[in-house]
Amino acid sequence: MGRYENRVAVVTGAGRIGGIGEAIARRVTEEGGRVAVLDLCRENPDVPRESFGSFASLEEVAASLGRYGEAGIAIRCDVTDEQEVETALAEAAERLGGIDVLFANAGGGTGAGPVDQTPVSDLDRAAWDYTVELSLTSVFLCAKHAIGHLRGRRGSAIVSTTSISAYHGVAGLSAYSAAKYGVTSLTRDLALELAADGIRVNAFAPGITLTPYVRQRYEAVARQNPGTTPEQMMTRFVTDRIPLGRVAQPSEMASVAAFLGSDDASFMTGQTLFVDGGMRV
Repeated sequence: MGRYENRVAVVTGAGRIGGIGEAIARRVTEEGGRVAVLDLCRENPDVPRESFGSFASLEEVAASLGRYGEAGIAIRCDVTDEQEVETALAEAAERLGGIDVLFANAGGGTGAGPVDQTPVSDLDRAAWDYTVELSLTSVFLCAKHAIGHLRGRRGSAIVSTTSISAYHGVAGLSAYSAAKYGVTSLTRDLALELAADGIRVNAFAPGITLTPYVRQRYEAVARQNPGTTPEQMMTRFVTDRIPLGRVAQPSEMASVAAFLGSDDASFMTGQTLFVDGGMRV
Protein backbone atom coordinates (compact mmCIF):
# COMPACT_ATOMS: atom_id res chain seq x y z
CA MET A 1 0.00 0.00 0.00
CA GLY A 2 1.21 3.48 -0.86
CA ARG A 3 1.44 6.40 1.54
CA TYR A 4 -1.71 7.96 0.05
CA GLU A 5 -3.89 4.85 -0.01
CA ASN A 6 -7.49 5.84 0.83
CA ARG A 7 -6.52 9.52 1.00
CA VAL A 8 -7.75 12.51 -0.99
CA ALA A 9 -5.60 15.42 -2.10
CA VAL A 10 -6.34 18.75 -3.74
CA VAL A 11 -3.58 20.28 -5.86
CA THR A 12 -3.87 23.89 -7.03
CA GLY A 13 -1.99 25.26 -10.01
CA ALA A 14 -2.00 21.83 -11.65
CA GLY A 15 -3.31 22.72 -15.08
CA ARG A 16 -0.29 22.07 -17.28
CA ILE A 17 1.62 18.93 -18.18
CA GLY A 18 5.21 19.42 -17.08
CA GLY A 19 4.45 21.67 -14.12
CA ILE A 20 5.13 21.07 -10.44
CA GLY A 21 1.40 20.81 -9.71
CA GLU A 22 0.94 18.08 -12.30
CA ALA A 23 3.96 16.24 -10.91
CA ILE A 24 2.57 16.39 -7.36
CA ALA A 25 -0.79 15.05 -8.55
CA ARG A 26 0.94 12.21 -10.39
CA ARG A 27 3.12 11.27 -7.39
CA VAL A 28 0.14 11.21 -5.01
CA THR A 29 -1.83 9.08 -7.48
CA GLU A 30 1.10 6.67 -7.89
CA GLU A 31 1.04 6.21 -4.12
CA GLY A 32 -2.64 5.28 -4.06
CA GLY A 33 -4.34 8.65 -3.58
CA ARG A 34 -7.30 10.26 -5.29
CA VAL A 35 -6.72 13.78 -6.56
CA ALA A 36 -8.63 16.91 -7.55
CA VAL A 37 -6.56 19.21 -9.77
CA LEU A 38 -7.45 22.91 -9.84
CA ASP A 39 -6.39 25.75 -12.12
CA LEU A 40 -7.63 29.06 -13.51
CA CYS A 41 -8.44 27.70 -17.00
CA ARG A 42 -9.03 31.05 -18.61
CA GLU A 43 -7.00 33.95 -19.93
CA ASN A 44 -6.58 37.06 -17.80
CA PRO A 45 -6.61 40.19 -20.02
CA ASP A 46 -5.01 42.24 -17.24
CA VAL A 47 -1.81 40.20 -17.49
CA PRO A 48 -1.37 39.44 -21.20
CA ARG A 49 2.22 38.19 -20.73
CA GLU A 50 1.11 35.45 -18.35
CA SER A 51 0.44 32.04 -19.89
CA PHE A 52 -2.39 30.00 -18.37
CA GLY A 53 -3.49 26.46 -18.93
CA SER A 54 -6.87 25.83 -20.53
CA PHE A 55 -9.63 23.67 -19.11
CA ALA A 56 -8.75 21.15 -21.81
CA SER A 57 -5.19 20.94 -20.48
CA LEU A 58 -6.49 20.62 -16.89
CA GLU A 59 -8.76 17.77 -18.00
CA GLU A 60 -5.76 16.21 -19.74
CA VAL A 61 -3.82 16.30 -16.47
CA ALA A 62 -6.75 14.75 -14.58
CA ALA A 63 -7.25 12.01 -17.16
CA SER A 64 -3.52 11.25 -17.38
CA LEU A 65 -3.50 10.31 -13.69
CA GLY A 66 -5.43 7.20 -14.67
CA ARG A 67 -2.17 5.77 -16.04
CA TYR A 68 -0.76 5.74 -12.50
CA GLY A 69 -3.83 4.91 -10.44
CA GLU A 70 -7.28 6.45 -10.25
CA ALA A 71 -8.01 9.26 -12.73
CA GLY A 72 -8.32 12.68 -11.12
CA ILE A 73 -11.07 15.24 -11.33
CA ALA A 74 -10.60 18.68 -12.91
CA ILE A 75 -12.09 21.78 -11.29
CA ARG A 76 -11.86 25.34 -12.56
CA CYS A 77 -10.81 27.76 -9.83
CA ASP A 78 -9.40 31.27 -9.61
CA VAL A 79 -7.44 30.90 -6.38
CA THR A 80 -7.55 34.68 -5.80
CA ASP A 81 -11.37 34.65 -5.71
CA GLU A 82 -12.66 33.57 -2.29
CA GLN A 83 -16.05 32.40 -3.51
CA GLU A 84 -14.49 30.27 -6.25
CA VAL A 85 -12.04 28.74 -3.77
CA GLU A 86 -14.79 27.87 -1.30
CA THR A 87 -16.96 26.37 -4.04
CA ALA A 88 -14.11 24.40 -5.63
CA LEU A 89 -12.96 22.84 -2.37
CA ALA A 90 -16.53 21.93 -1.45
CA GLU A 91 -16.95 20.27 -4.87
CA ALA A 92 -13.72 18.32 -4.45
CA ALA A 93 -14.77 17.13 -0.98
CA GLU A 94 -18.21 16.10 -2.21
CA ARG A 95 -17.00 14.23 -5.28
CA LEU A 96 -14.07 12.48 -3.60
CA GLY A 97 -15.42 11.94 -0.10
CA GLY A 98 -13.48 14.57 1.80
CA ILE A 99 -10.04 16.19 1.71
CA ASP A 100 -6.97 14.91 3.55
CA VAL A 101 -4.18 17.02 2.08
CA LEU A 102 -4.17 20.46 0.44
CA PHE A 103 -1.23 21.18 -1.82
CA ALA A 104 -1.38 24.98 -2.19
CA ASN A 105 0.87 25.07 -5.22
CA ALA A 106 -0.61 27.85 -7.39
CA GLY A 107 1.52 30.97 -7.73
CA GLY A 108 3.08 33.36 -10.18
CA GLY A 109 2.94 37.02 -10.97
CA THR A 110 3.81 39.78 -13.35
CA GLY A 111 6.02 42.86 -13.36
CA ALA A 112 8.45 42.06 -10.53
CA GLY A 113 8.68 38.31 -10.83
CA PRO A 114 8.79 35.55 -11.58
CA VAL A 115 8.87 36.08 -15.36
CA ASP A 116 9.61 39.79 -15.66
CA GLN A 117 12.06 41.80 -13.56
CA THR A 118 11.22 45.42 -12.72
CA PRO A 119 12.87 47.81 -10.22
CA VAL A 120 10.57 48.95 -7.42
CA SER A 121 10.88 52.54 -8.65
CA ASP A 122 9.29 51.50 -11.95
CA LEU A 123 6.86 48.87 -10.70
CA ASP A 124 3.18 49.36 -11.40
CA ARG A 125 0.93 49.00 -8.34
CA ALA A 126 -1.42 46.70 -10.23
CA ALA A 127 1.46 44.31 -11.00
CA TRP A 128 2.45 44.27 -7.32
CA ASP A 129 -1.12 43.60 -6.19
CA TYR A 130 -1.67 40.87 -8.77
CA THR A 131 1.53 39.05 -7.82
CA VAL A 132 0.85 39.19 -4.09
CA GLU A 133 -2.73 38.03 -4.64
CA LEU A 134 -1.68 35.07 -6.77
CA SER A 135 1.37 33.97 -4.77
CA LEU A 136 0.34 34.73 -1.17
CA THR A 137 -3.34 35.58 -0.78
CA SER A 138 -4.25 32.45 -2.72
CA VAL A 139 -2.52 30.29 -0.09
CA PHE A 140 -4.46 32.07 2.66
CA LEU A 141 -7.78 31.55 0.86
CA CYS A 142 -7.16 27.90 0.05
CA ALA A 143 -6.03 27.15 3.59
CA LYS A 144 -8.97 29.05 5.10
CA HIS A 145 -11.54 27.07 3.16
CA ALA A 146 -9.73 23.74 3.39
CA ILE A 147 -9.48 23.73 7.19
CA GLY A 148 -13.10 22.72 7.73
CA HIS A 149 -12.64 19.75 5.40
CA LEU A 150 -9.31 18.74 6.95
CA ARG A 151 -10.48 18.74 10.58
CA GLY A 152 -11.19 15.28 11.90
CA ARG A 153 -9.31 13.50 9.12
CA ARG A 154 -6.40 11.25 10.05
CA GLY A 155 -3.02 12.69 9.12
CA SER A 156 -4.41 15.82 7.46
CA ALA A 157 -1.92 18.35 6.16
CA ILE A 158 -1.38 21.53 4.19
CA VAL A 159 1.70 21.75 1.97
CA SER A 160 2.48 25.07 0.27
CA THR A 161 4.90 25.85 -2.54
CA THR A 162 7.08 28.85 -1.85
CA SER A 163 10.31 29.68 -3.77
CA ILE A 164 14.03 29.90 -3.23
CA SER A 165 13.65 33.43 -4.66
CA ALA A 166 12.31 34.43 -1.25
CA TYR A 167 15.64 33.63 0.41
CA HIS A 168 18.19 35.53 -1.63
CA GLY A 169 18.08 39.00 -3.13
CA VAL A 170 17.18 39.30 -6.81
CA ALA A 171 17.02 42.78 -8.28
CA GLY A 172 13.66 43.32 -9.95
CA LEU A 173 11.89 40.39 -8.29
CA SER A 174 10.48 42.29 -5.30
CA ALA A 175 6.77 41.43 -5.56
CA TYR A 176 7.26 37.71 -6.14
CA SER A 177 10.02 37.31 -3.56
CA ALA A 178 8.09 39.20 -0.89
CA ALA A 179 4.92 37.22 -1.55
CA LYS A 180 6.72 33.88 -1.42
CA TYR A 181 8.50 34.81 1.81
CA GLY A 182 5.06 35.62 3.17
CA VAL A 183 4.05 32.01 2.45
CA THR A 184 6.80 30.84 4.81
CA SER A 185 5.55 33.14 7.57
CA LEU A 186 1.95 32.07 6.98
CA THR A 187 3.06 28.44 7.17
CA ARG A 188 4.47 28.98 10.66
CA ASP A 189 1.38 30.79 11.88
CA LEU A 190 -0.99 28.16 10.49
CA ALA A 191 1.12 25.39 12.01
CA LEU A 192 0.57 26.86 15.48
CA GLU A 193 -3.11 27.56 14.91
CA LEU A 194 -3.91 24.08 13.59
CA ALA A 195 -1.66 21.87 15.74
CA ALA A 196 -4.48 21.16 18.20
CA ASP A 197 -6.59 19.89 15.29
CA GLY A 198 -3.83 17.50 14.22
CA ILE A 199 -3.37 19.38 10.94
CA ARG A 200 0.27 19.74 9.98
CA VAL A 201 1.36 22.72 7.86
CA ASN A 202 4.65 22.78 5.96
CA ALA A 203 6.12 24.28 2.80
CA PHE A 204 8.93 23.64 0.37
CA ALA A 205 11.00 26.13 -1.63
CA PRO A 206 11.88 24.96 -5.14
CA GLY A 207 15.04 26.10 -6.81
CA ILE A 208 15.14 26.42 -10.59
CA THR A 209 12.95 23.64 -11.96
CA LEU A 210 12.43 22.81 -15.62
CA THR A 211 8.76 23.71 -15.96
CA PRO A 212 6.90 25.58 -18.73
CA TYR A 213 6.82 28.61 -16.42
CA VAL A 214 10.60 28.62 -15.95
CA ARG A 215 11.13 28.28 -19.69
CA GLN A 216 8.94 31.36 -20.12
CA ARG A 217 11.03 33.23 -17.56
CA TYR A 218 14.32 32.55 -19.31
CA GLU A 219 12.85 33.51 -22.66
CA ALA A 220 12.07 36.89 -21.09
CA VAL A 221 15.58 37.15 -19.59
CA ALA A 222 17.13 36.39 -22.97
CA ARG A 223 15.07 39.13 -24.61
CA GLN A 224 16.53 41.56 -22.07
CA ASN A 225 20.04 40.42 -23.03
CA PRO A 226 20.31 40.69 -26.85
CA GLY A 227 22.50 38.08 -28.46
CA THR A 228 21.73 35.38 -25.89
CA THR A 229 19.40 32.40 -25.88
CA PRO A 230 17.20 31.14 -23.03
CA GLU A 231 19.42 28.07 -22.78
CA GLN A 232 22.54 30.21 -22.42
CA MET A 233 20.98 32.34 -19.69
CA MET A 234 19.81 29.28 -17.78
CA THR A 235 23.25 27.65 -18.10
CA ARG A 236 24.89 30.82 -16.80
CA PHE A 237 22.59 30.86 -13.78
CA VAL A 238 23.18 27.18 -13.05
CA THR A 239 26.96 27.55 -13.34
CA ASP A 240 27.03 30.58 -11.05
CA ARG A 241 24.53 29.55 -8.40
CA ILE A 242 23.78 25.80 -8.14
CA PRO A 243 26.42 23.52 -6.60
CA LEU A 244 24.82 20.37 -8.02
CA GLY A 245 25.33 21.86 -11.47
CA ARG A 246 21.89 21.28 -12.99
CA VAL A 247 18.26 22.34 -12.84
CA ALA A 248 15.65 20.19 -11.10
CA GLN A 249 12.92 18.12 -12.67
CA PRO A 250 9.30 18.66 -11.51
CA SER A 251 9.27 15.08 -10.20
CA GLU A 252 12.01 16.00 -7.71
CA MET A 253 9.80 18.73 -6.26
CA ALA A 254 6.83 16.37 -6.18
CA SER A 255 8.76 13.82 -4.13
CA VAL A 256 9.42 16.40 -1.41
CA ALA A 257 5.83 17.68 -1.48
CA ALA A 258 4.49 14.13 -1.22
CA PHE A 259 6.78 13.45 1.74
CA LEU A 260 5.54 16.54 3.59
CA GLY A 261 1.92 15.58 3.03
CA SER A 262 2.43 11.99 4.15
CA ASP A 263 2.70 10.28 7.51
CA ASP A 264 6.44 9.99 6.94
CA ALA A 265 6.54 13.66 8.01
CA SER A 266 4.14 13.11 10.92
CA PHE A 267 6.31 15.01 13.43
CA MET A 268 7.05 17.97 11.15
CA THR A 269 5.05 21.18 11.15
CA GLY A 270 5.80 24.84 10.52
CA GLN A 271 8.83 24.00 8.39
CA THR A 272 10.03 25.12 4.96
CA LEU A 273 12.36 22.74 3.13
CA PHE A 274 14.82 24.11 0.55
CA VAL A 275 14.93 21.98 -2.60
CA ASP A 276 17.47 24.02 -4.50
CA GLY A 277 20.50 21.94 -5.47
CA GLY A 278 22.55 23.60 -2.75
CA MET A 279 21.94 27.27 -3.56
CA ARG A 280 21.45 28.13 0.11
CA VAL A 281 24.38 26.10 1.46
